[in-house]
Amino acid sequence: MLAVIVALVLWIIFNHILVAGSKTKPATALPQPNPRVILRTGIVTIPRTHHVKSGQDEYILLNVQQGDRLKGHLDEPSNQTFDYYIVDEKNLVYFKKGDLTKFKPLDEGQDDPAYEIDKQIPHQARWYLILDCSGKKTDREVRVDFEEVKRS
Repeated sequence: MLAVIVALVLWIIFNHILVAGSKTKPATALPQPNPRVILRTGIVTIPRTHHVKSGQDEYILLNVQQGDRLKGHLDEPSNQTFDYYIVDEKNLVYFKKGDLTKFKPLDEGQDDPAYEIDKQIPHQARWYLILDCSGKKTDREVRVDFEEVKRS
């Protein structure tokens, strides 16, 4: 009888050790990418939604080169209007300074809830997508979805 009890206790302890050892650590959350920077994954952007606060703008670095074709769409799921601009770094600075007399975007759209984009990058520079909610009273969730880069 004593042997059965010892065997049962040992079996419970062994089973407890196996179960505890097989548990994995909980997955840690991956760091969220900086919303102002897009990583290259073979496509211009990872299709994602960008939160743009009312009265503010959000700019996103596009990993493109001269001759690349930037094609895709932007939309706001709740049908709220927003503005967008595709600019090089020099024009991003003009935009941020409010110097709109010098500001010359490659492409732009104003006061619509969705846009189709199809532009070729004309020269080598750092290029940005600006999502602009200046003058808007509510935040926007803008979906950005571009196709793979088409090298010329």
